[in-house]
Amino acid sequence: MRSIRWAVALSTGALGHPGALAADDAAAQIESLSRTVQVLQERLATLEAAQGERWLSEERAAQIRGVVHDLLADAERRSSFQSDGATAGYQSGRGFFIASADGTFSLRMGGQIQARYVVNDAGGQPTAYGFQMRRVKLRFEGHVVDRTWRYQVLGAFNRSSGAFQLENAYIDKDFGEGISLRVGQFKAPWLQEDLVSSRRQLAVERSLLNAYFAQGFDRGIQLQYQTDDFRVRLWTGNGIATPFRGASQSPVTANWNTSPTAYSFVGRGEVKFGEAGWSDFMDFNSFRGGKTGVMLGASGLVQRYGQTSGANATAGVVTGVTGDVTVNFGGASLFAYAVYESGSEVQQSGEPIGTRGNASPWGFLVQGGYFVADEIEVFGRYEYGNLSQSAAGFTNNDLNLVTVGANWFIRGNDLKFTVDWGINLDSLGRSTYGAGFGNNDGAGYRTDRPGKEFQWSLRAQLQLLF
Repeated sequence: MRSIRWAVALSTGALGHPGALAADDAAAQIESLSRTVQVLQERLATLEAAQGERWLSEERAAQIRGVVHDLLADAERRSSFQSDGATAGYQSGRGFFIASADGTFSLRMGGQIQARYVVNDAGGQPTAYGFQMRRVKLRFEGHVVDRTWRYQVLGAFNRSSGAFQLENAYIDKDFGEGISLRVGQFKAPWLQEDLVSSRRQLAVERSLLNAYFAQGFDRGIQLQYQTDDFRVRLWTGNGIATPFRGASQSPVTANWNTSPTAYSFVGRGEVKFGEAGWSDFMDFNSFRGGKTGVMLGASGLVQRYGQTSGANATAGVVTGVTGDVTVNFGGASLFAYAVYESGSEVQQSGEPIGTRGNASPWGFLVQGGYFVADEIEVFGRYEYGNLSQSAAGFTNNDLNLVTVGANWFIRGNDLKFTVDWGINLDSLGRSTYGAGFGNNDGAGYRTDRPGKEFQWSLRAQLQLLF
């Protein structure tokens, strides 16, 4: 285009030079040059129009790219919930969220459904089978003021009555440098199998050993210190569930004026090795390609309990210790623990003097899983428990249970199908005055008739998290 302008300029310049053209043909030359200028101007107009259209196309493309880039950036901010502009959405495994525009307040809402089918065969009793809504839970959590003040409210519908019951209700304050404080109702740092959520278990249900020794949801306060590879938690409160408290004393309803404990302290320390982070030990599964690592944990318990009124009022101290190991192999997992408690049982009102006595129940568990495919895991578990009671009123009650099964992770733990089969190689009995390893319908087992052994249970469960 520039060359065309120069050609026009040179042509017009030559025309105006004195003596350049003869007089007789000047008119013809002028007419010829006029036609040349006209043609060149038409070509120049055509080229400028074409160049203009190309420029407009490039400008439109740049504008479109900018719009797309802005939309993608906004979508990324919303999905990661890191931007002040993200005020609502959904994250897999964490539920729905609502937040203020500046990020100072947030609320996450989620839930859990476990629909289960159970077939139980216990010697001398009719075979029992049917469906069960093992867990239906609602969870609300988030932060207020800033991200260092966190909270959670977790409740479950009773599988028999449908009544809504409170489980977790706590406030968490993060002071930085790995130090945090929690107060409210939650699980004390006692038994690791119970600390791992029911959403993230290996088998259909936690073990019968856990059901006997588990701490339950307890009211108190907990101080935590955590580094990259070490963590310690110290708890005190209204008392945790132990085999010595008596069936009528539930930690969930223990208020300051009804708590059966004078004091209760639980401490737990953990250390981990390898590339796995703390979050990788929040379940008992180690998926293919996952981070590998080992976590060692130990907990101690001391608790003074007793009835404060009644003709048969008693008091005593219970102590306990437990140790556990969790190993993630990146496609396989291993978990094992042992637990021991010692104390004397609480004398219940109306029971004959001497009915309750000393006891030192103990037990251990070993379980492991292996992924035969990216979404399919097979597993096995063995658990043993011994009540070791010296009091009267106990039938044979030996826990010697083998469980095998498989998990199908349709979409991780969000949508998971589990099936397992377990058989107890001894007799599941129970105390006349207190609970033992038997009579646990939540886990799919009953109390055996005297002299009967080899009770088995087949369980299938579909879990949905939302």
